[in-house]
Amino acid sequence: MACTLIEGISLDCRQGAGGIKKLYLTEFANVSSITSSSGSVTAITMSAGKKFWTVEVELEDAQFDENATVSIENGTTFYEQTLTFSVYKMTAKNRNIVRLLTQNRLMVIVQDADDVYHLAGETRAMHLTAGTSSTGKAMGDKNGYSLTLTGKEPVPANKVNSGVISGII
Repeated sequence: MACTLIEGISLDCRQGAGGIKKLYLTEFANVSSITSSSGSVTAITMSAGKKFWTVEVELEDAQFDENATVSIENGTTFYEQTLTFSVYKMTAKNRNIVRLLTQNRLMVIVQDADDVYHLAGETRAMHLTAGTSSTGKAMGDKNGYSLTLTGKEPVPANKVNSGVISGII
């Protein structure tokens, strides 16, 4: 089967920005269906009474990466998604939330600095694979949690139309 290229890539204006504004998390099982076309999600249907929870992040303290892994020998491709972020203050509430994240299969929507929404863990879920809690040492050190979620997907993260967000949070 030939994989036909259908268009080229041109240079765009230099006005993009790095970083993440917000995260939206839910248990993977809470999503009953996703409607998408050509890499764009146009609808997300949640199980009754379920929603995505908003996670606010500090400026320049969260990052979403997606790395393609291609095996020419085996004819396979997958995309490893990695999300790193912090939760500030080692409160009992935050401890309990972090503990629940470690026990769940998650679906995550990442809102980047350019207001593009990326859907991570769409078909195989994201998992909390690393986490550190620290009181810090010096007065100016972070007191809180550093978390890493990872997932492996067969295609790159679909983009979520901004109008979908208000119906799922």
